[in-house]
Formats: sequence, structure tokens, C-alpha cells
Amino acid sequence: MITAKEQNGKPLISLTEGKDLGEIKGLYLDRDMTHVAAVFAGTEGIINRKSLAVARDDVQVIGVDAWLVSGSDVVKPLDEINDSVSFTLTNDLRGREIQTEGGTKLCTVDDVILDGQGRVLGFSLAKVFAQGPLADKKTIVREAITDLGGPEKPMIANLSEAESKGISTL
Repeated sequence: MITAKEQNGKPLISLTEGKDLGEIKGLYLDRDMTHVAAVFAGTEGIINRKSLAVARDDVQVIGVDAWLVSGSDVVKPLDEINDSVSFTLTNDLRGREIQTEGGTKLCTVDDVILDGQGRVLGFSLAKVFAQGPLADKKTIVREAITDLGGPEKPMIANLSEAESKGISTL
């Protein structure tokens, strides 16, 4: 298991030229937050700032020390990547509240937990407002989240599923 925060600062290396293309500044998740959809590689431009990214399909290896991509031409403006308008930057999830289906505040998101292929396993928690298994684990599995919320709207979780399943059992 790896976390999104641990990936920040790792180099992006082109397999064809061995060229250092920059470093990971963040990860974008797909619309359903089930996997990494792209890698945020920073911005360019002074007046018209553009976010640069690498589509997940162009990432060949998610390595311990670096991510290897298919070539130096894969770093492109984010808006040139299919479905990028629906992506969520993992950095933007930090602090997002998670509530029960009944509206009880459970916790806030600290980070995204991934497997070695970039699939989302769950979330590590910053603050836990409820006693019990969730407070002990300080993690919640992705499958317990029934509504992903948004910038101004909390995520919704099935509490019994959140308490009964642990990230390590996936």
C-alpha cells in the first residue's frame, strides 16, 4: 500500500530517453475515485497558467523511487486528457468531511491509500469524530463510501461497512 502524499516529489522518468520529465505534484483520481487517472506534473505559463499532466495509460511503472512513463511527449496540458474535467486532485480531498447516511459527522480525509497499480483502496483519516473501529483504524475502505460528495459537500459512508472492513483485508 502507498499513499498519494508519498508520491509527491517522485521523479517522472521517460523510458524511451531516460529523461527526467519533472516530479509528481499530485495525483488525479477518476470520476468514481476508484483509480489514479492522471499524474499532476505542475503548471506552465505566467498569464494563462495551464496544468500539466500525464495520463495513467502513459505510466508504465509506479516505482518505489520514480514513476516511469512511455516517452517525453506524454506530459501535456490537463485539458488534452480524456475526461479530465471529471478528475479530482487528491490534494483537494484533504479535509473533506465524511458523514453517515443519516448526517452524523464521522471524520475528515487525510490522504488516499492506493495499491501498487494505482487503484484506490480507501482513505486515511485526519480527524475521527466517532468512537469505535473507525477511530481505531484511522482508515476507511473506498467501498464504504456511497456518495463522493464535492468541494462543498461531504462524502457519505455506510457506517457498518466502514467499521467491518479494513484496508489490509482488501
